[in-house]
Amino acid sequence: MLRYLRIWLAQMRYSLAREMQFKGNFILWIIVELCWFALQLAFIGVLYFNVKEIAGWSGWQMVLLVSTSHLVQQLFQAFVMINCMNLPELVQTGRLDFFLAQPVSTRFLVSTRAFEPGSIVNCLMAVIVCVYAACKIPVPFSPVNIALYVFLVVLGVVVHYSFMMFLMTMSFWMTRAQGFVHTYYNLFQLARLPREAFRGVVAVVFTWAIPMLLVANVPARTLIDGFGWKEAGYLVAITVVTFIASGRFFEYGLKHYTSASS
Repeated sequence: MLRYLRIWLAQMRYSLAREMQFKGNFILWIIVELCWFALQLAFIGVLYFNVKEIAGWSGWQMVLLVSTSHLVQQLFQAFVMINCMNLPELVQTGRLDFFLAQPVSTRFLVSTRAFEPGSIVNCLMAVIVCVYAACKIPVPFSPVNIALYVFLVVLGVVVHYSFMMFLMTMSFWMTRAQGFVHTYYNLFQLARLPREAFRGVVAVVFTWAIPMLLVANVPARTLIDGFGWKEAGYLVAITVVTFIASGRFFEYGLKHYTSASS
């Protein structure tokens, strides 16, 4: 584990040095993401201008939900998404050979090769809004409650990573697997909506089959109402299952990899 940690930190230092070579892009990315976050919060303000609750969520509870969703999204983009998106290119160009030749897990190298430091700044802004909204509700702050919230946020990131890895592994058989990214990103936007606002088949699919409605709803509800065993327990279970399954599927895909020269 210490060896993998050292490798990961070395890759983070390299990514940071590379990003700092293009400071304009680094700053512009932060501004764009902050503007998007501000628009989401402004939209909530408009929605709650004449109503007190939507699907059982008050205005400040909705702000907490949206900021939690934004936190999960930015963590996902910072450490995972950029690496998953690069997998099809590695397969098509044959550069994946370099990773296969290393004496460590190929999945680990592919998944941690780069990160986006700009998203870390946006994570901090999401945390600030989360804390402010939680104080306005208010929520019963306690070390246990906060620890559970952080734990569930991390689980949300892992769930997104697992599903994205499933989709990007298709690049071993397809030449345009990048198209899945746009579809998944649209599904990602469901995470900032209250689960109670959905009914019927849609609610079942995006809660239990593809748990987009759990990755932000469960951490936010845990902070507001305390730990709920049913949904939080299912989030833990689905995280473990999808993480292991995506790894097995990636290993299966590697068996069909023939490199760019064969």
